[in-house]
Amino acid sequence: MALLFLLRLPSIVYNYEINPDESQMITQAMTLRQDPVYFRSVDGTTGGPLDSYFLILPGLIGFPFDYITAHLTAFGLVALSFWLLFQTTTHWFGSAAARVAFLPFVFTFGFTQNGDFLHYNSELVPLALLSGSYYLYAKLLAKTNPSIWLIALIGLLLGMVPFGKLQAVPLAGVVGLFVGIDILTRREQSPMAKAVQLGALAGGSVFFPLLFVGLARLNGVYDDFVTFYIIGNFKYANNSDPVQNLLRLPEFFKKGSEFDWLVKVTLGVWLGGMIYSLRQGSKAHTDTLKVSGFIGILLAATLYAITRTGSEYVHYLYLLTGPLFFVLGLGWQRLGINEGKNHWVSVGVTAVFLLLFGIQAGLNYRRGIAINAYPSDQQQGWVVQPSPVSKAVLSYAKPGEKLAVWGWRCDYYVQTQMPQGVAENHTIRSAFEHPLQAIYQRRYVSDFVRSFPPVFVDAVGSQNLWMTDRRTHGHEMIKPLKQFVDAHYRYIGLVNDTRIYVREDRVKAVKQDTLAHQY
Repeated sequence: MALLFLLRLPSIVYNYEINPDESQMITQAMTLRQDPVYFRSVDGTTGGPLDSYFLILPGLIGFPFDYITAHLTAFGLVALSFWLLFQTTTHWFGSAAARVAFLPFVFTFGFTQNGDFLHYNSELVPLALLSGSYYLYAKLLAKTNPSIWLIALIGLLLGMVPFGKLQAVPLAGVVGLFVGIDILTRREQSPMAKAVQLGALAGGSVFFPLLFVGLARLNGVYDDFVTFYIIGNFKYANNSDPVQNLLRLPEFFKKGSEFDWLVKVTLGVWLGGMIYSLRQGSKAHTDTLKVSGFIGILLAATLYAITRTGSEYVHYLYLLTGPLFFVLGLGWQRLGINEGKNHWVSVGVTAVFLLLFGIQAGLNYRRGIAINAYPSDQQQGWVVQPSPVSKAVLSYAKPGEKLAVWGWRCDYYVQTQMPQGVAENHTIRSAFEHPLQAIYQRRYVSDFVRSFPPVFVDAVGSQNLWMTDRRTHGHEMIKPLKQFVDAHYRYIGLVNDTRIYVREDRVKAVKQDTLAHQY
């Protein structure tokens, strides 16, 4: 873990946005710190509530809501997940196989310059929860008389997964299925004991969802939870062809840069291990077959989950790390690495894999590509630097006040340290056509009127992500919003191709303050 930390350190201390998603989640965490009711103050769209709530934790011990904190938190979740995967692989395939399998993951996620693997993203919390459930399932298999609390804890972790990312639910379902099968197939257990254990699994699984739904009802946001999280996400990218998405997997892996090497090494070692064990005439034990079946179905469920939408966002591949870790560990076990066999094969494969990174670095150097894409020596200290737009906003408002940004520029919230005044802070679902667009637009207007932010930023233009045409995607596309802005805000001007509007009372206050300083 120390090596992984050192390799990722340049990106950890990089206090700029690596991916727009992390600005979105930093802002959500900052807003929830002020108003902790999810779906009233914040809507993470595809990201679940736990992703934003988890980012509040560093703030409770004094860390600021900035990119360094987010990158450090991301590393912590990755390190925790990999440690749990390592422990699980050790349980199933032996310590030597687990150690050799671990190294390619350290190199891949340590040396990578692919921002999707370095920024804080919505896959990391569910990955940690799933990795914990894999580890507990491995401990369950090793116990003759498992504890009720162990089974209930597995259920609790699985029940929390949908609130990290709905996309990860199929993986949680596989774990729950195999835990249930293990309970039912234990011959030494009485029917009553099995019933109690299944009850513990079910009870643990529904505890967190019932708690969340209860709190949502108590705070009057249950309908928003159903509409914007459940229905909204099931309608998200649901027109893609699942077969075509699976056929595009090789191209998807290549988008992950070094991840494609990891996949190929894993498949190569696994195939080599299967061939070697067959030639040696070794037979798999019943427990090994059970684990292999689990890994196979988990892998299939993961491939479905990461390809369902057809979006091919590279950070989806984080969900695949668990199955790949297990397949690689299985391959090394079948090669006899635990018995000291094929030692030089493991050394050779690891050396070649590491050499690939050296070759890539050399080629990048010759092409004039920086070896470190995230330099921190020019970031002027450890404080997030404001952009011209943020400086303009802070001329009329102050950190802690609400801000509304129309368009996908959540970094303005982070730079100004101003919580979001609308639940959807990147406005994609309000701006682009889809079945629920009108509902999202009505909510945006309602949130805007309720928070009545001192400054409104329409970021649609050349500096915005996706939404660049003011004629089609400017805030004027929602007539009630345009009418409210026209009635209560004054257009201050264009800053970096971004329109700035200031509430009338704040404009007057700033003018009076300016006059007072002049005289």
